[in-house]
Amino acid sequence: MVLRGYVPTSEETLQTLAALRLQSLNSDFSTHAPFPRLEELFPPHVLHARLPPPPHRPPKCRGARLRAGLLAGGLWGQALAKQRAERDQRLRGRLREEGASTMAAIVEKWKLLQGMGRPEAMAAYMALVREWPGFGSTLFDVDLHAVRPQLGVVQGQPWQWAALTLLSLQSPVGSGPQRLWLGIGAKAVSLYKPGEPEPLDSFCYGRISSFGASDSSTFRLSVEDRDLLFETSQVDEIAQLLNTYLASAGAQRLPQIQEPSTSPPTSESTVLPQGLCCPAAGPWQHQPPVGSSHS
Repeated sequence: MVLRGYVPTSEETLQTLAALRLQSLNSDFSTHAPFPRLEELFPPHVLHARLPPPPHRPPKCRGARLRAGLLAGGLWGQALAKQRAERDQRLRGRLREEGASTMAAIVEKWKLLQGMGRPEAMAAYMALVREWPGFGSTLFDVDLHAVRPQLGVVQGQPWQWAALTLLSLQSPVGSGPQRLWLGIGAKAVSLYKPGEPEPLDSFCYGRISSFGASDSSTFRLSVEDRDLLFETSQVDEIAQLLNTYLASAGAQRLPQIQEPSTSPPTSESTVLPQGLCCPAAGPWQHQPPVGSSHS
């Protein structure tokens, strides 16, 4: 979860987590201790994010693209290939430098953990990770494509693009699809902007009226008077997990199957029993665990 980037936190905390992992694996620092690869300790995407973005090239007209194609096989094409190879080499060198710098910082934190037992290191590691409010949820990469009022709330309302603001899904105006994390937990479903610790919004199961697959790659979540459409390759996994959490919450009746009468592709939807609640999540305030060290 940490290495995949699904625990949004600072680089300092990520380095501390890596040091705690080394302490739990190898005990106290030693030059003879086996070193895992950096990508086994630290999220690789954090290092890649430090690299400069590729140069922006404005779109070319058709004639310019044709001329570029004719020149690509000649000396001009060879020069471009050489420039790209040189730039890739510079980026690889920069990535190695960033990796070495990060590993050095992790090792310094590891040295400060001398005397900490392996169980204590593991407990400190988990205490840090558990501070994120989304800990324990299963996160899915989704694209939020559309939010529409449910049929009958606003009859004939056209599909609208979704524009999310913090803790508000009530203003679907003028934006394209958004890449989000869909967090499925035991008490709530949450939407996160990737890398952000606080959810854009959270829905306890009492606010969710139904859910289901619109097609093999589109998942629909009905929240009060809104239908949220997500594009994802994990439609079945999301539906199964929601059903599992619903069952474990002690639903008093079996899910009912309804056939939507809307214009998008038909699907089977699970209707949720009402009355399930979730506590309001407070802001995430990071507190270093006892036994961890910072430099």
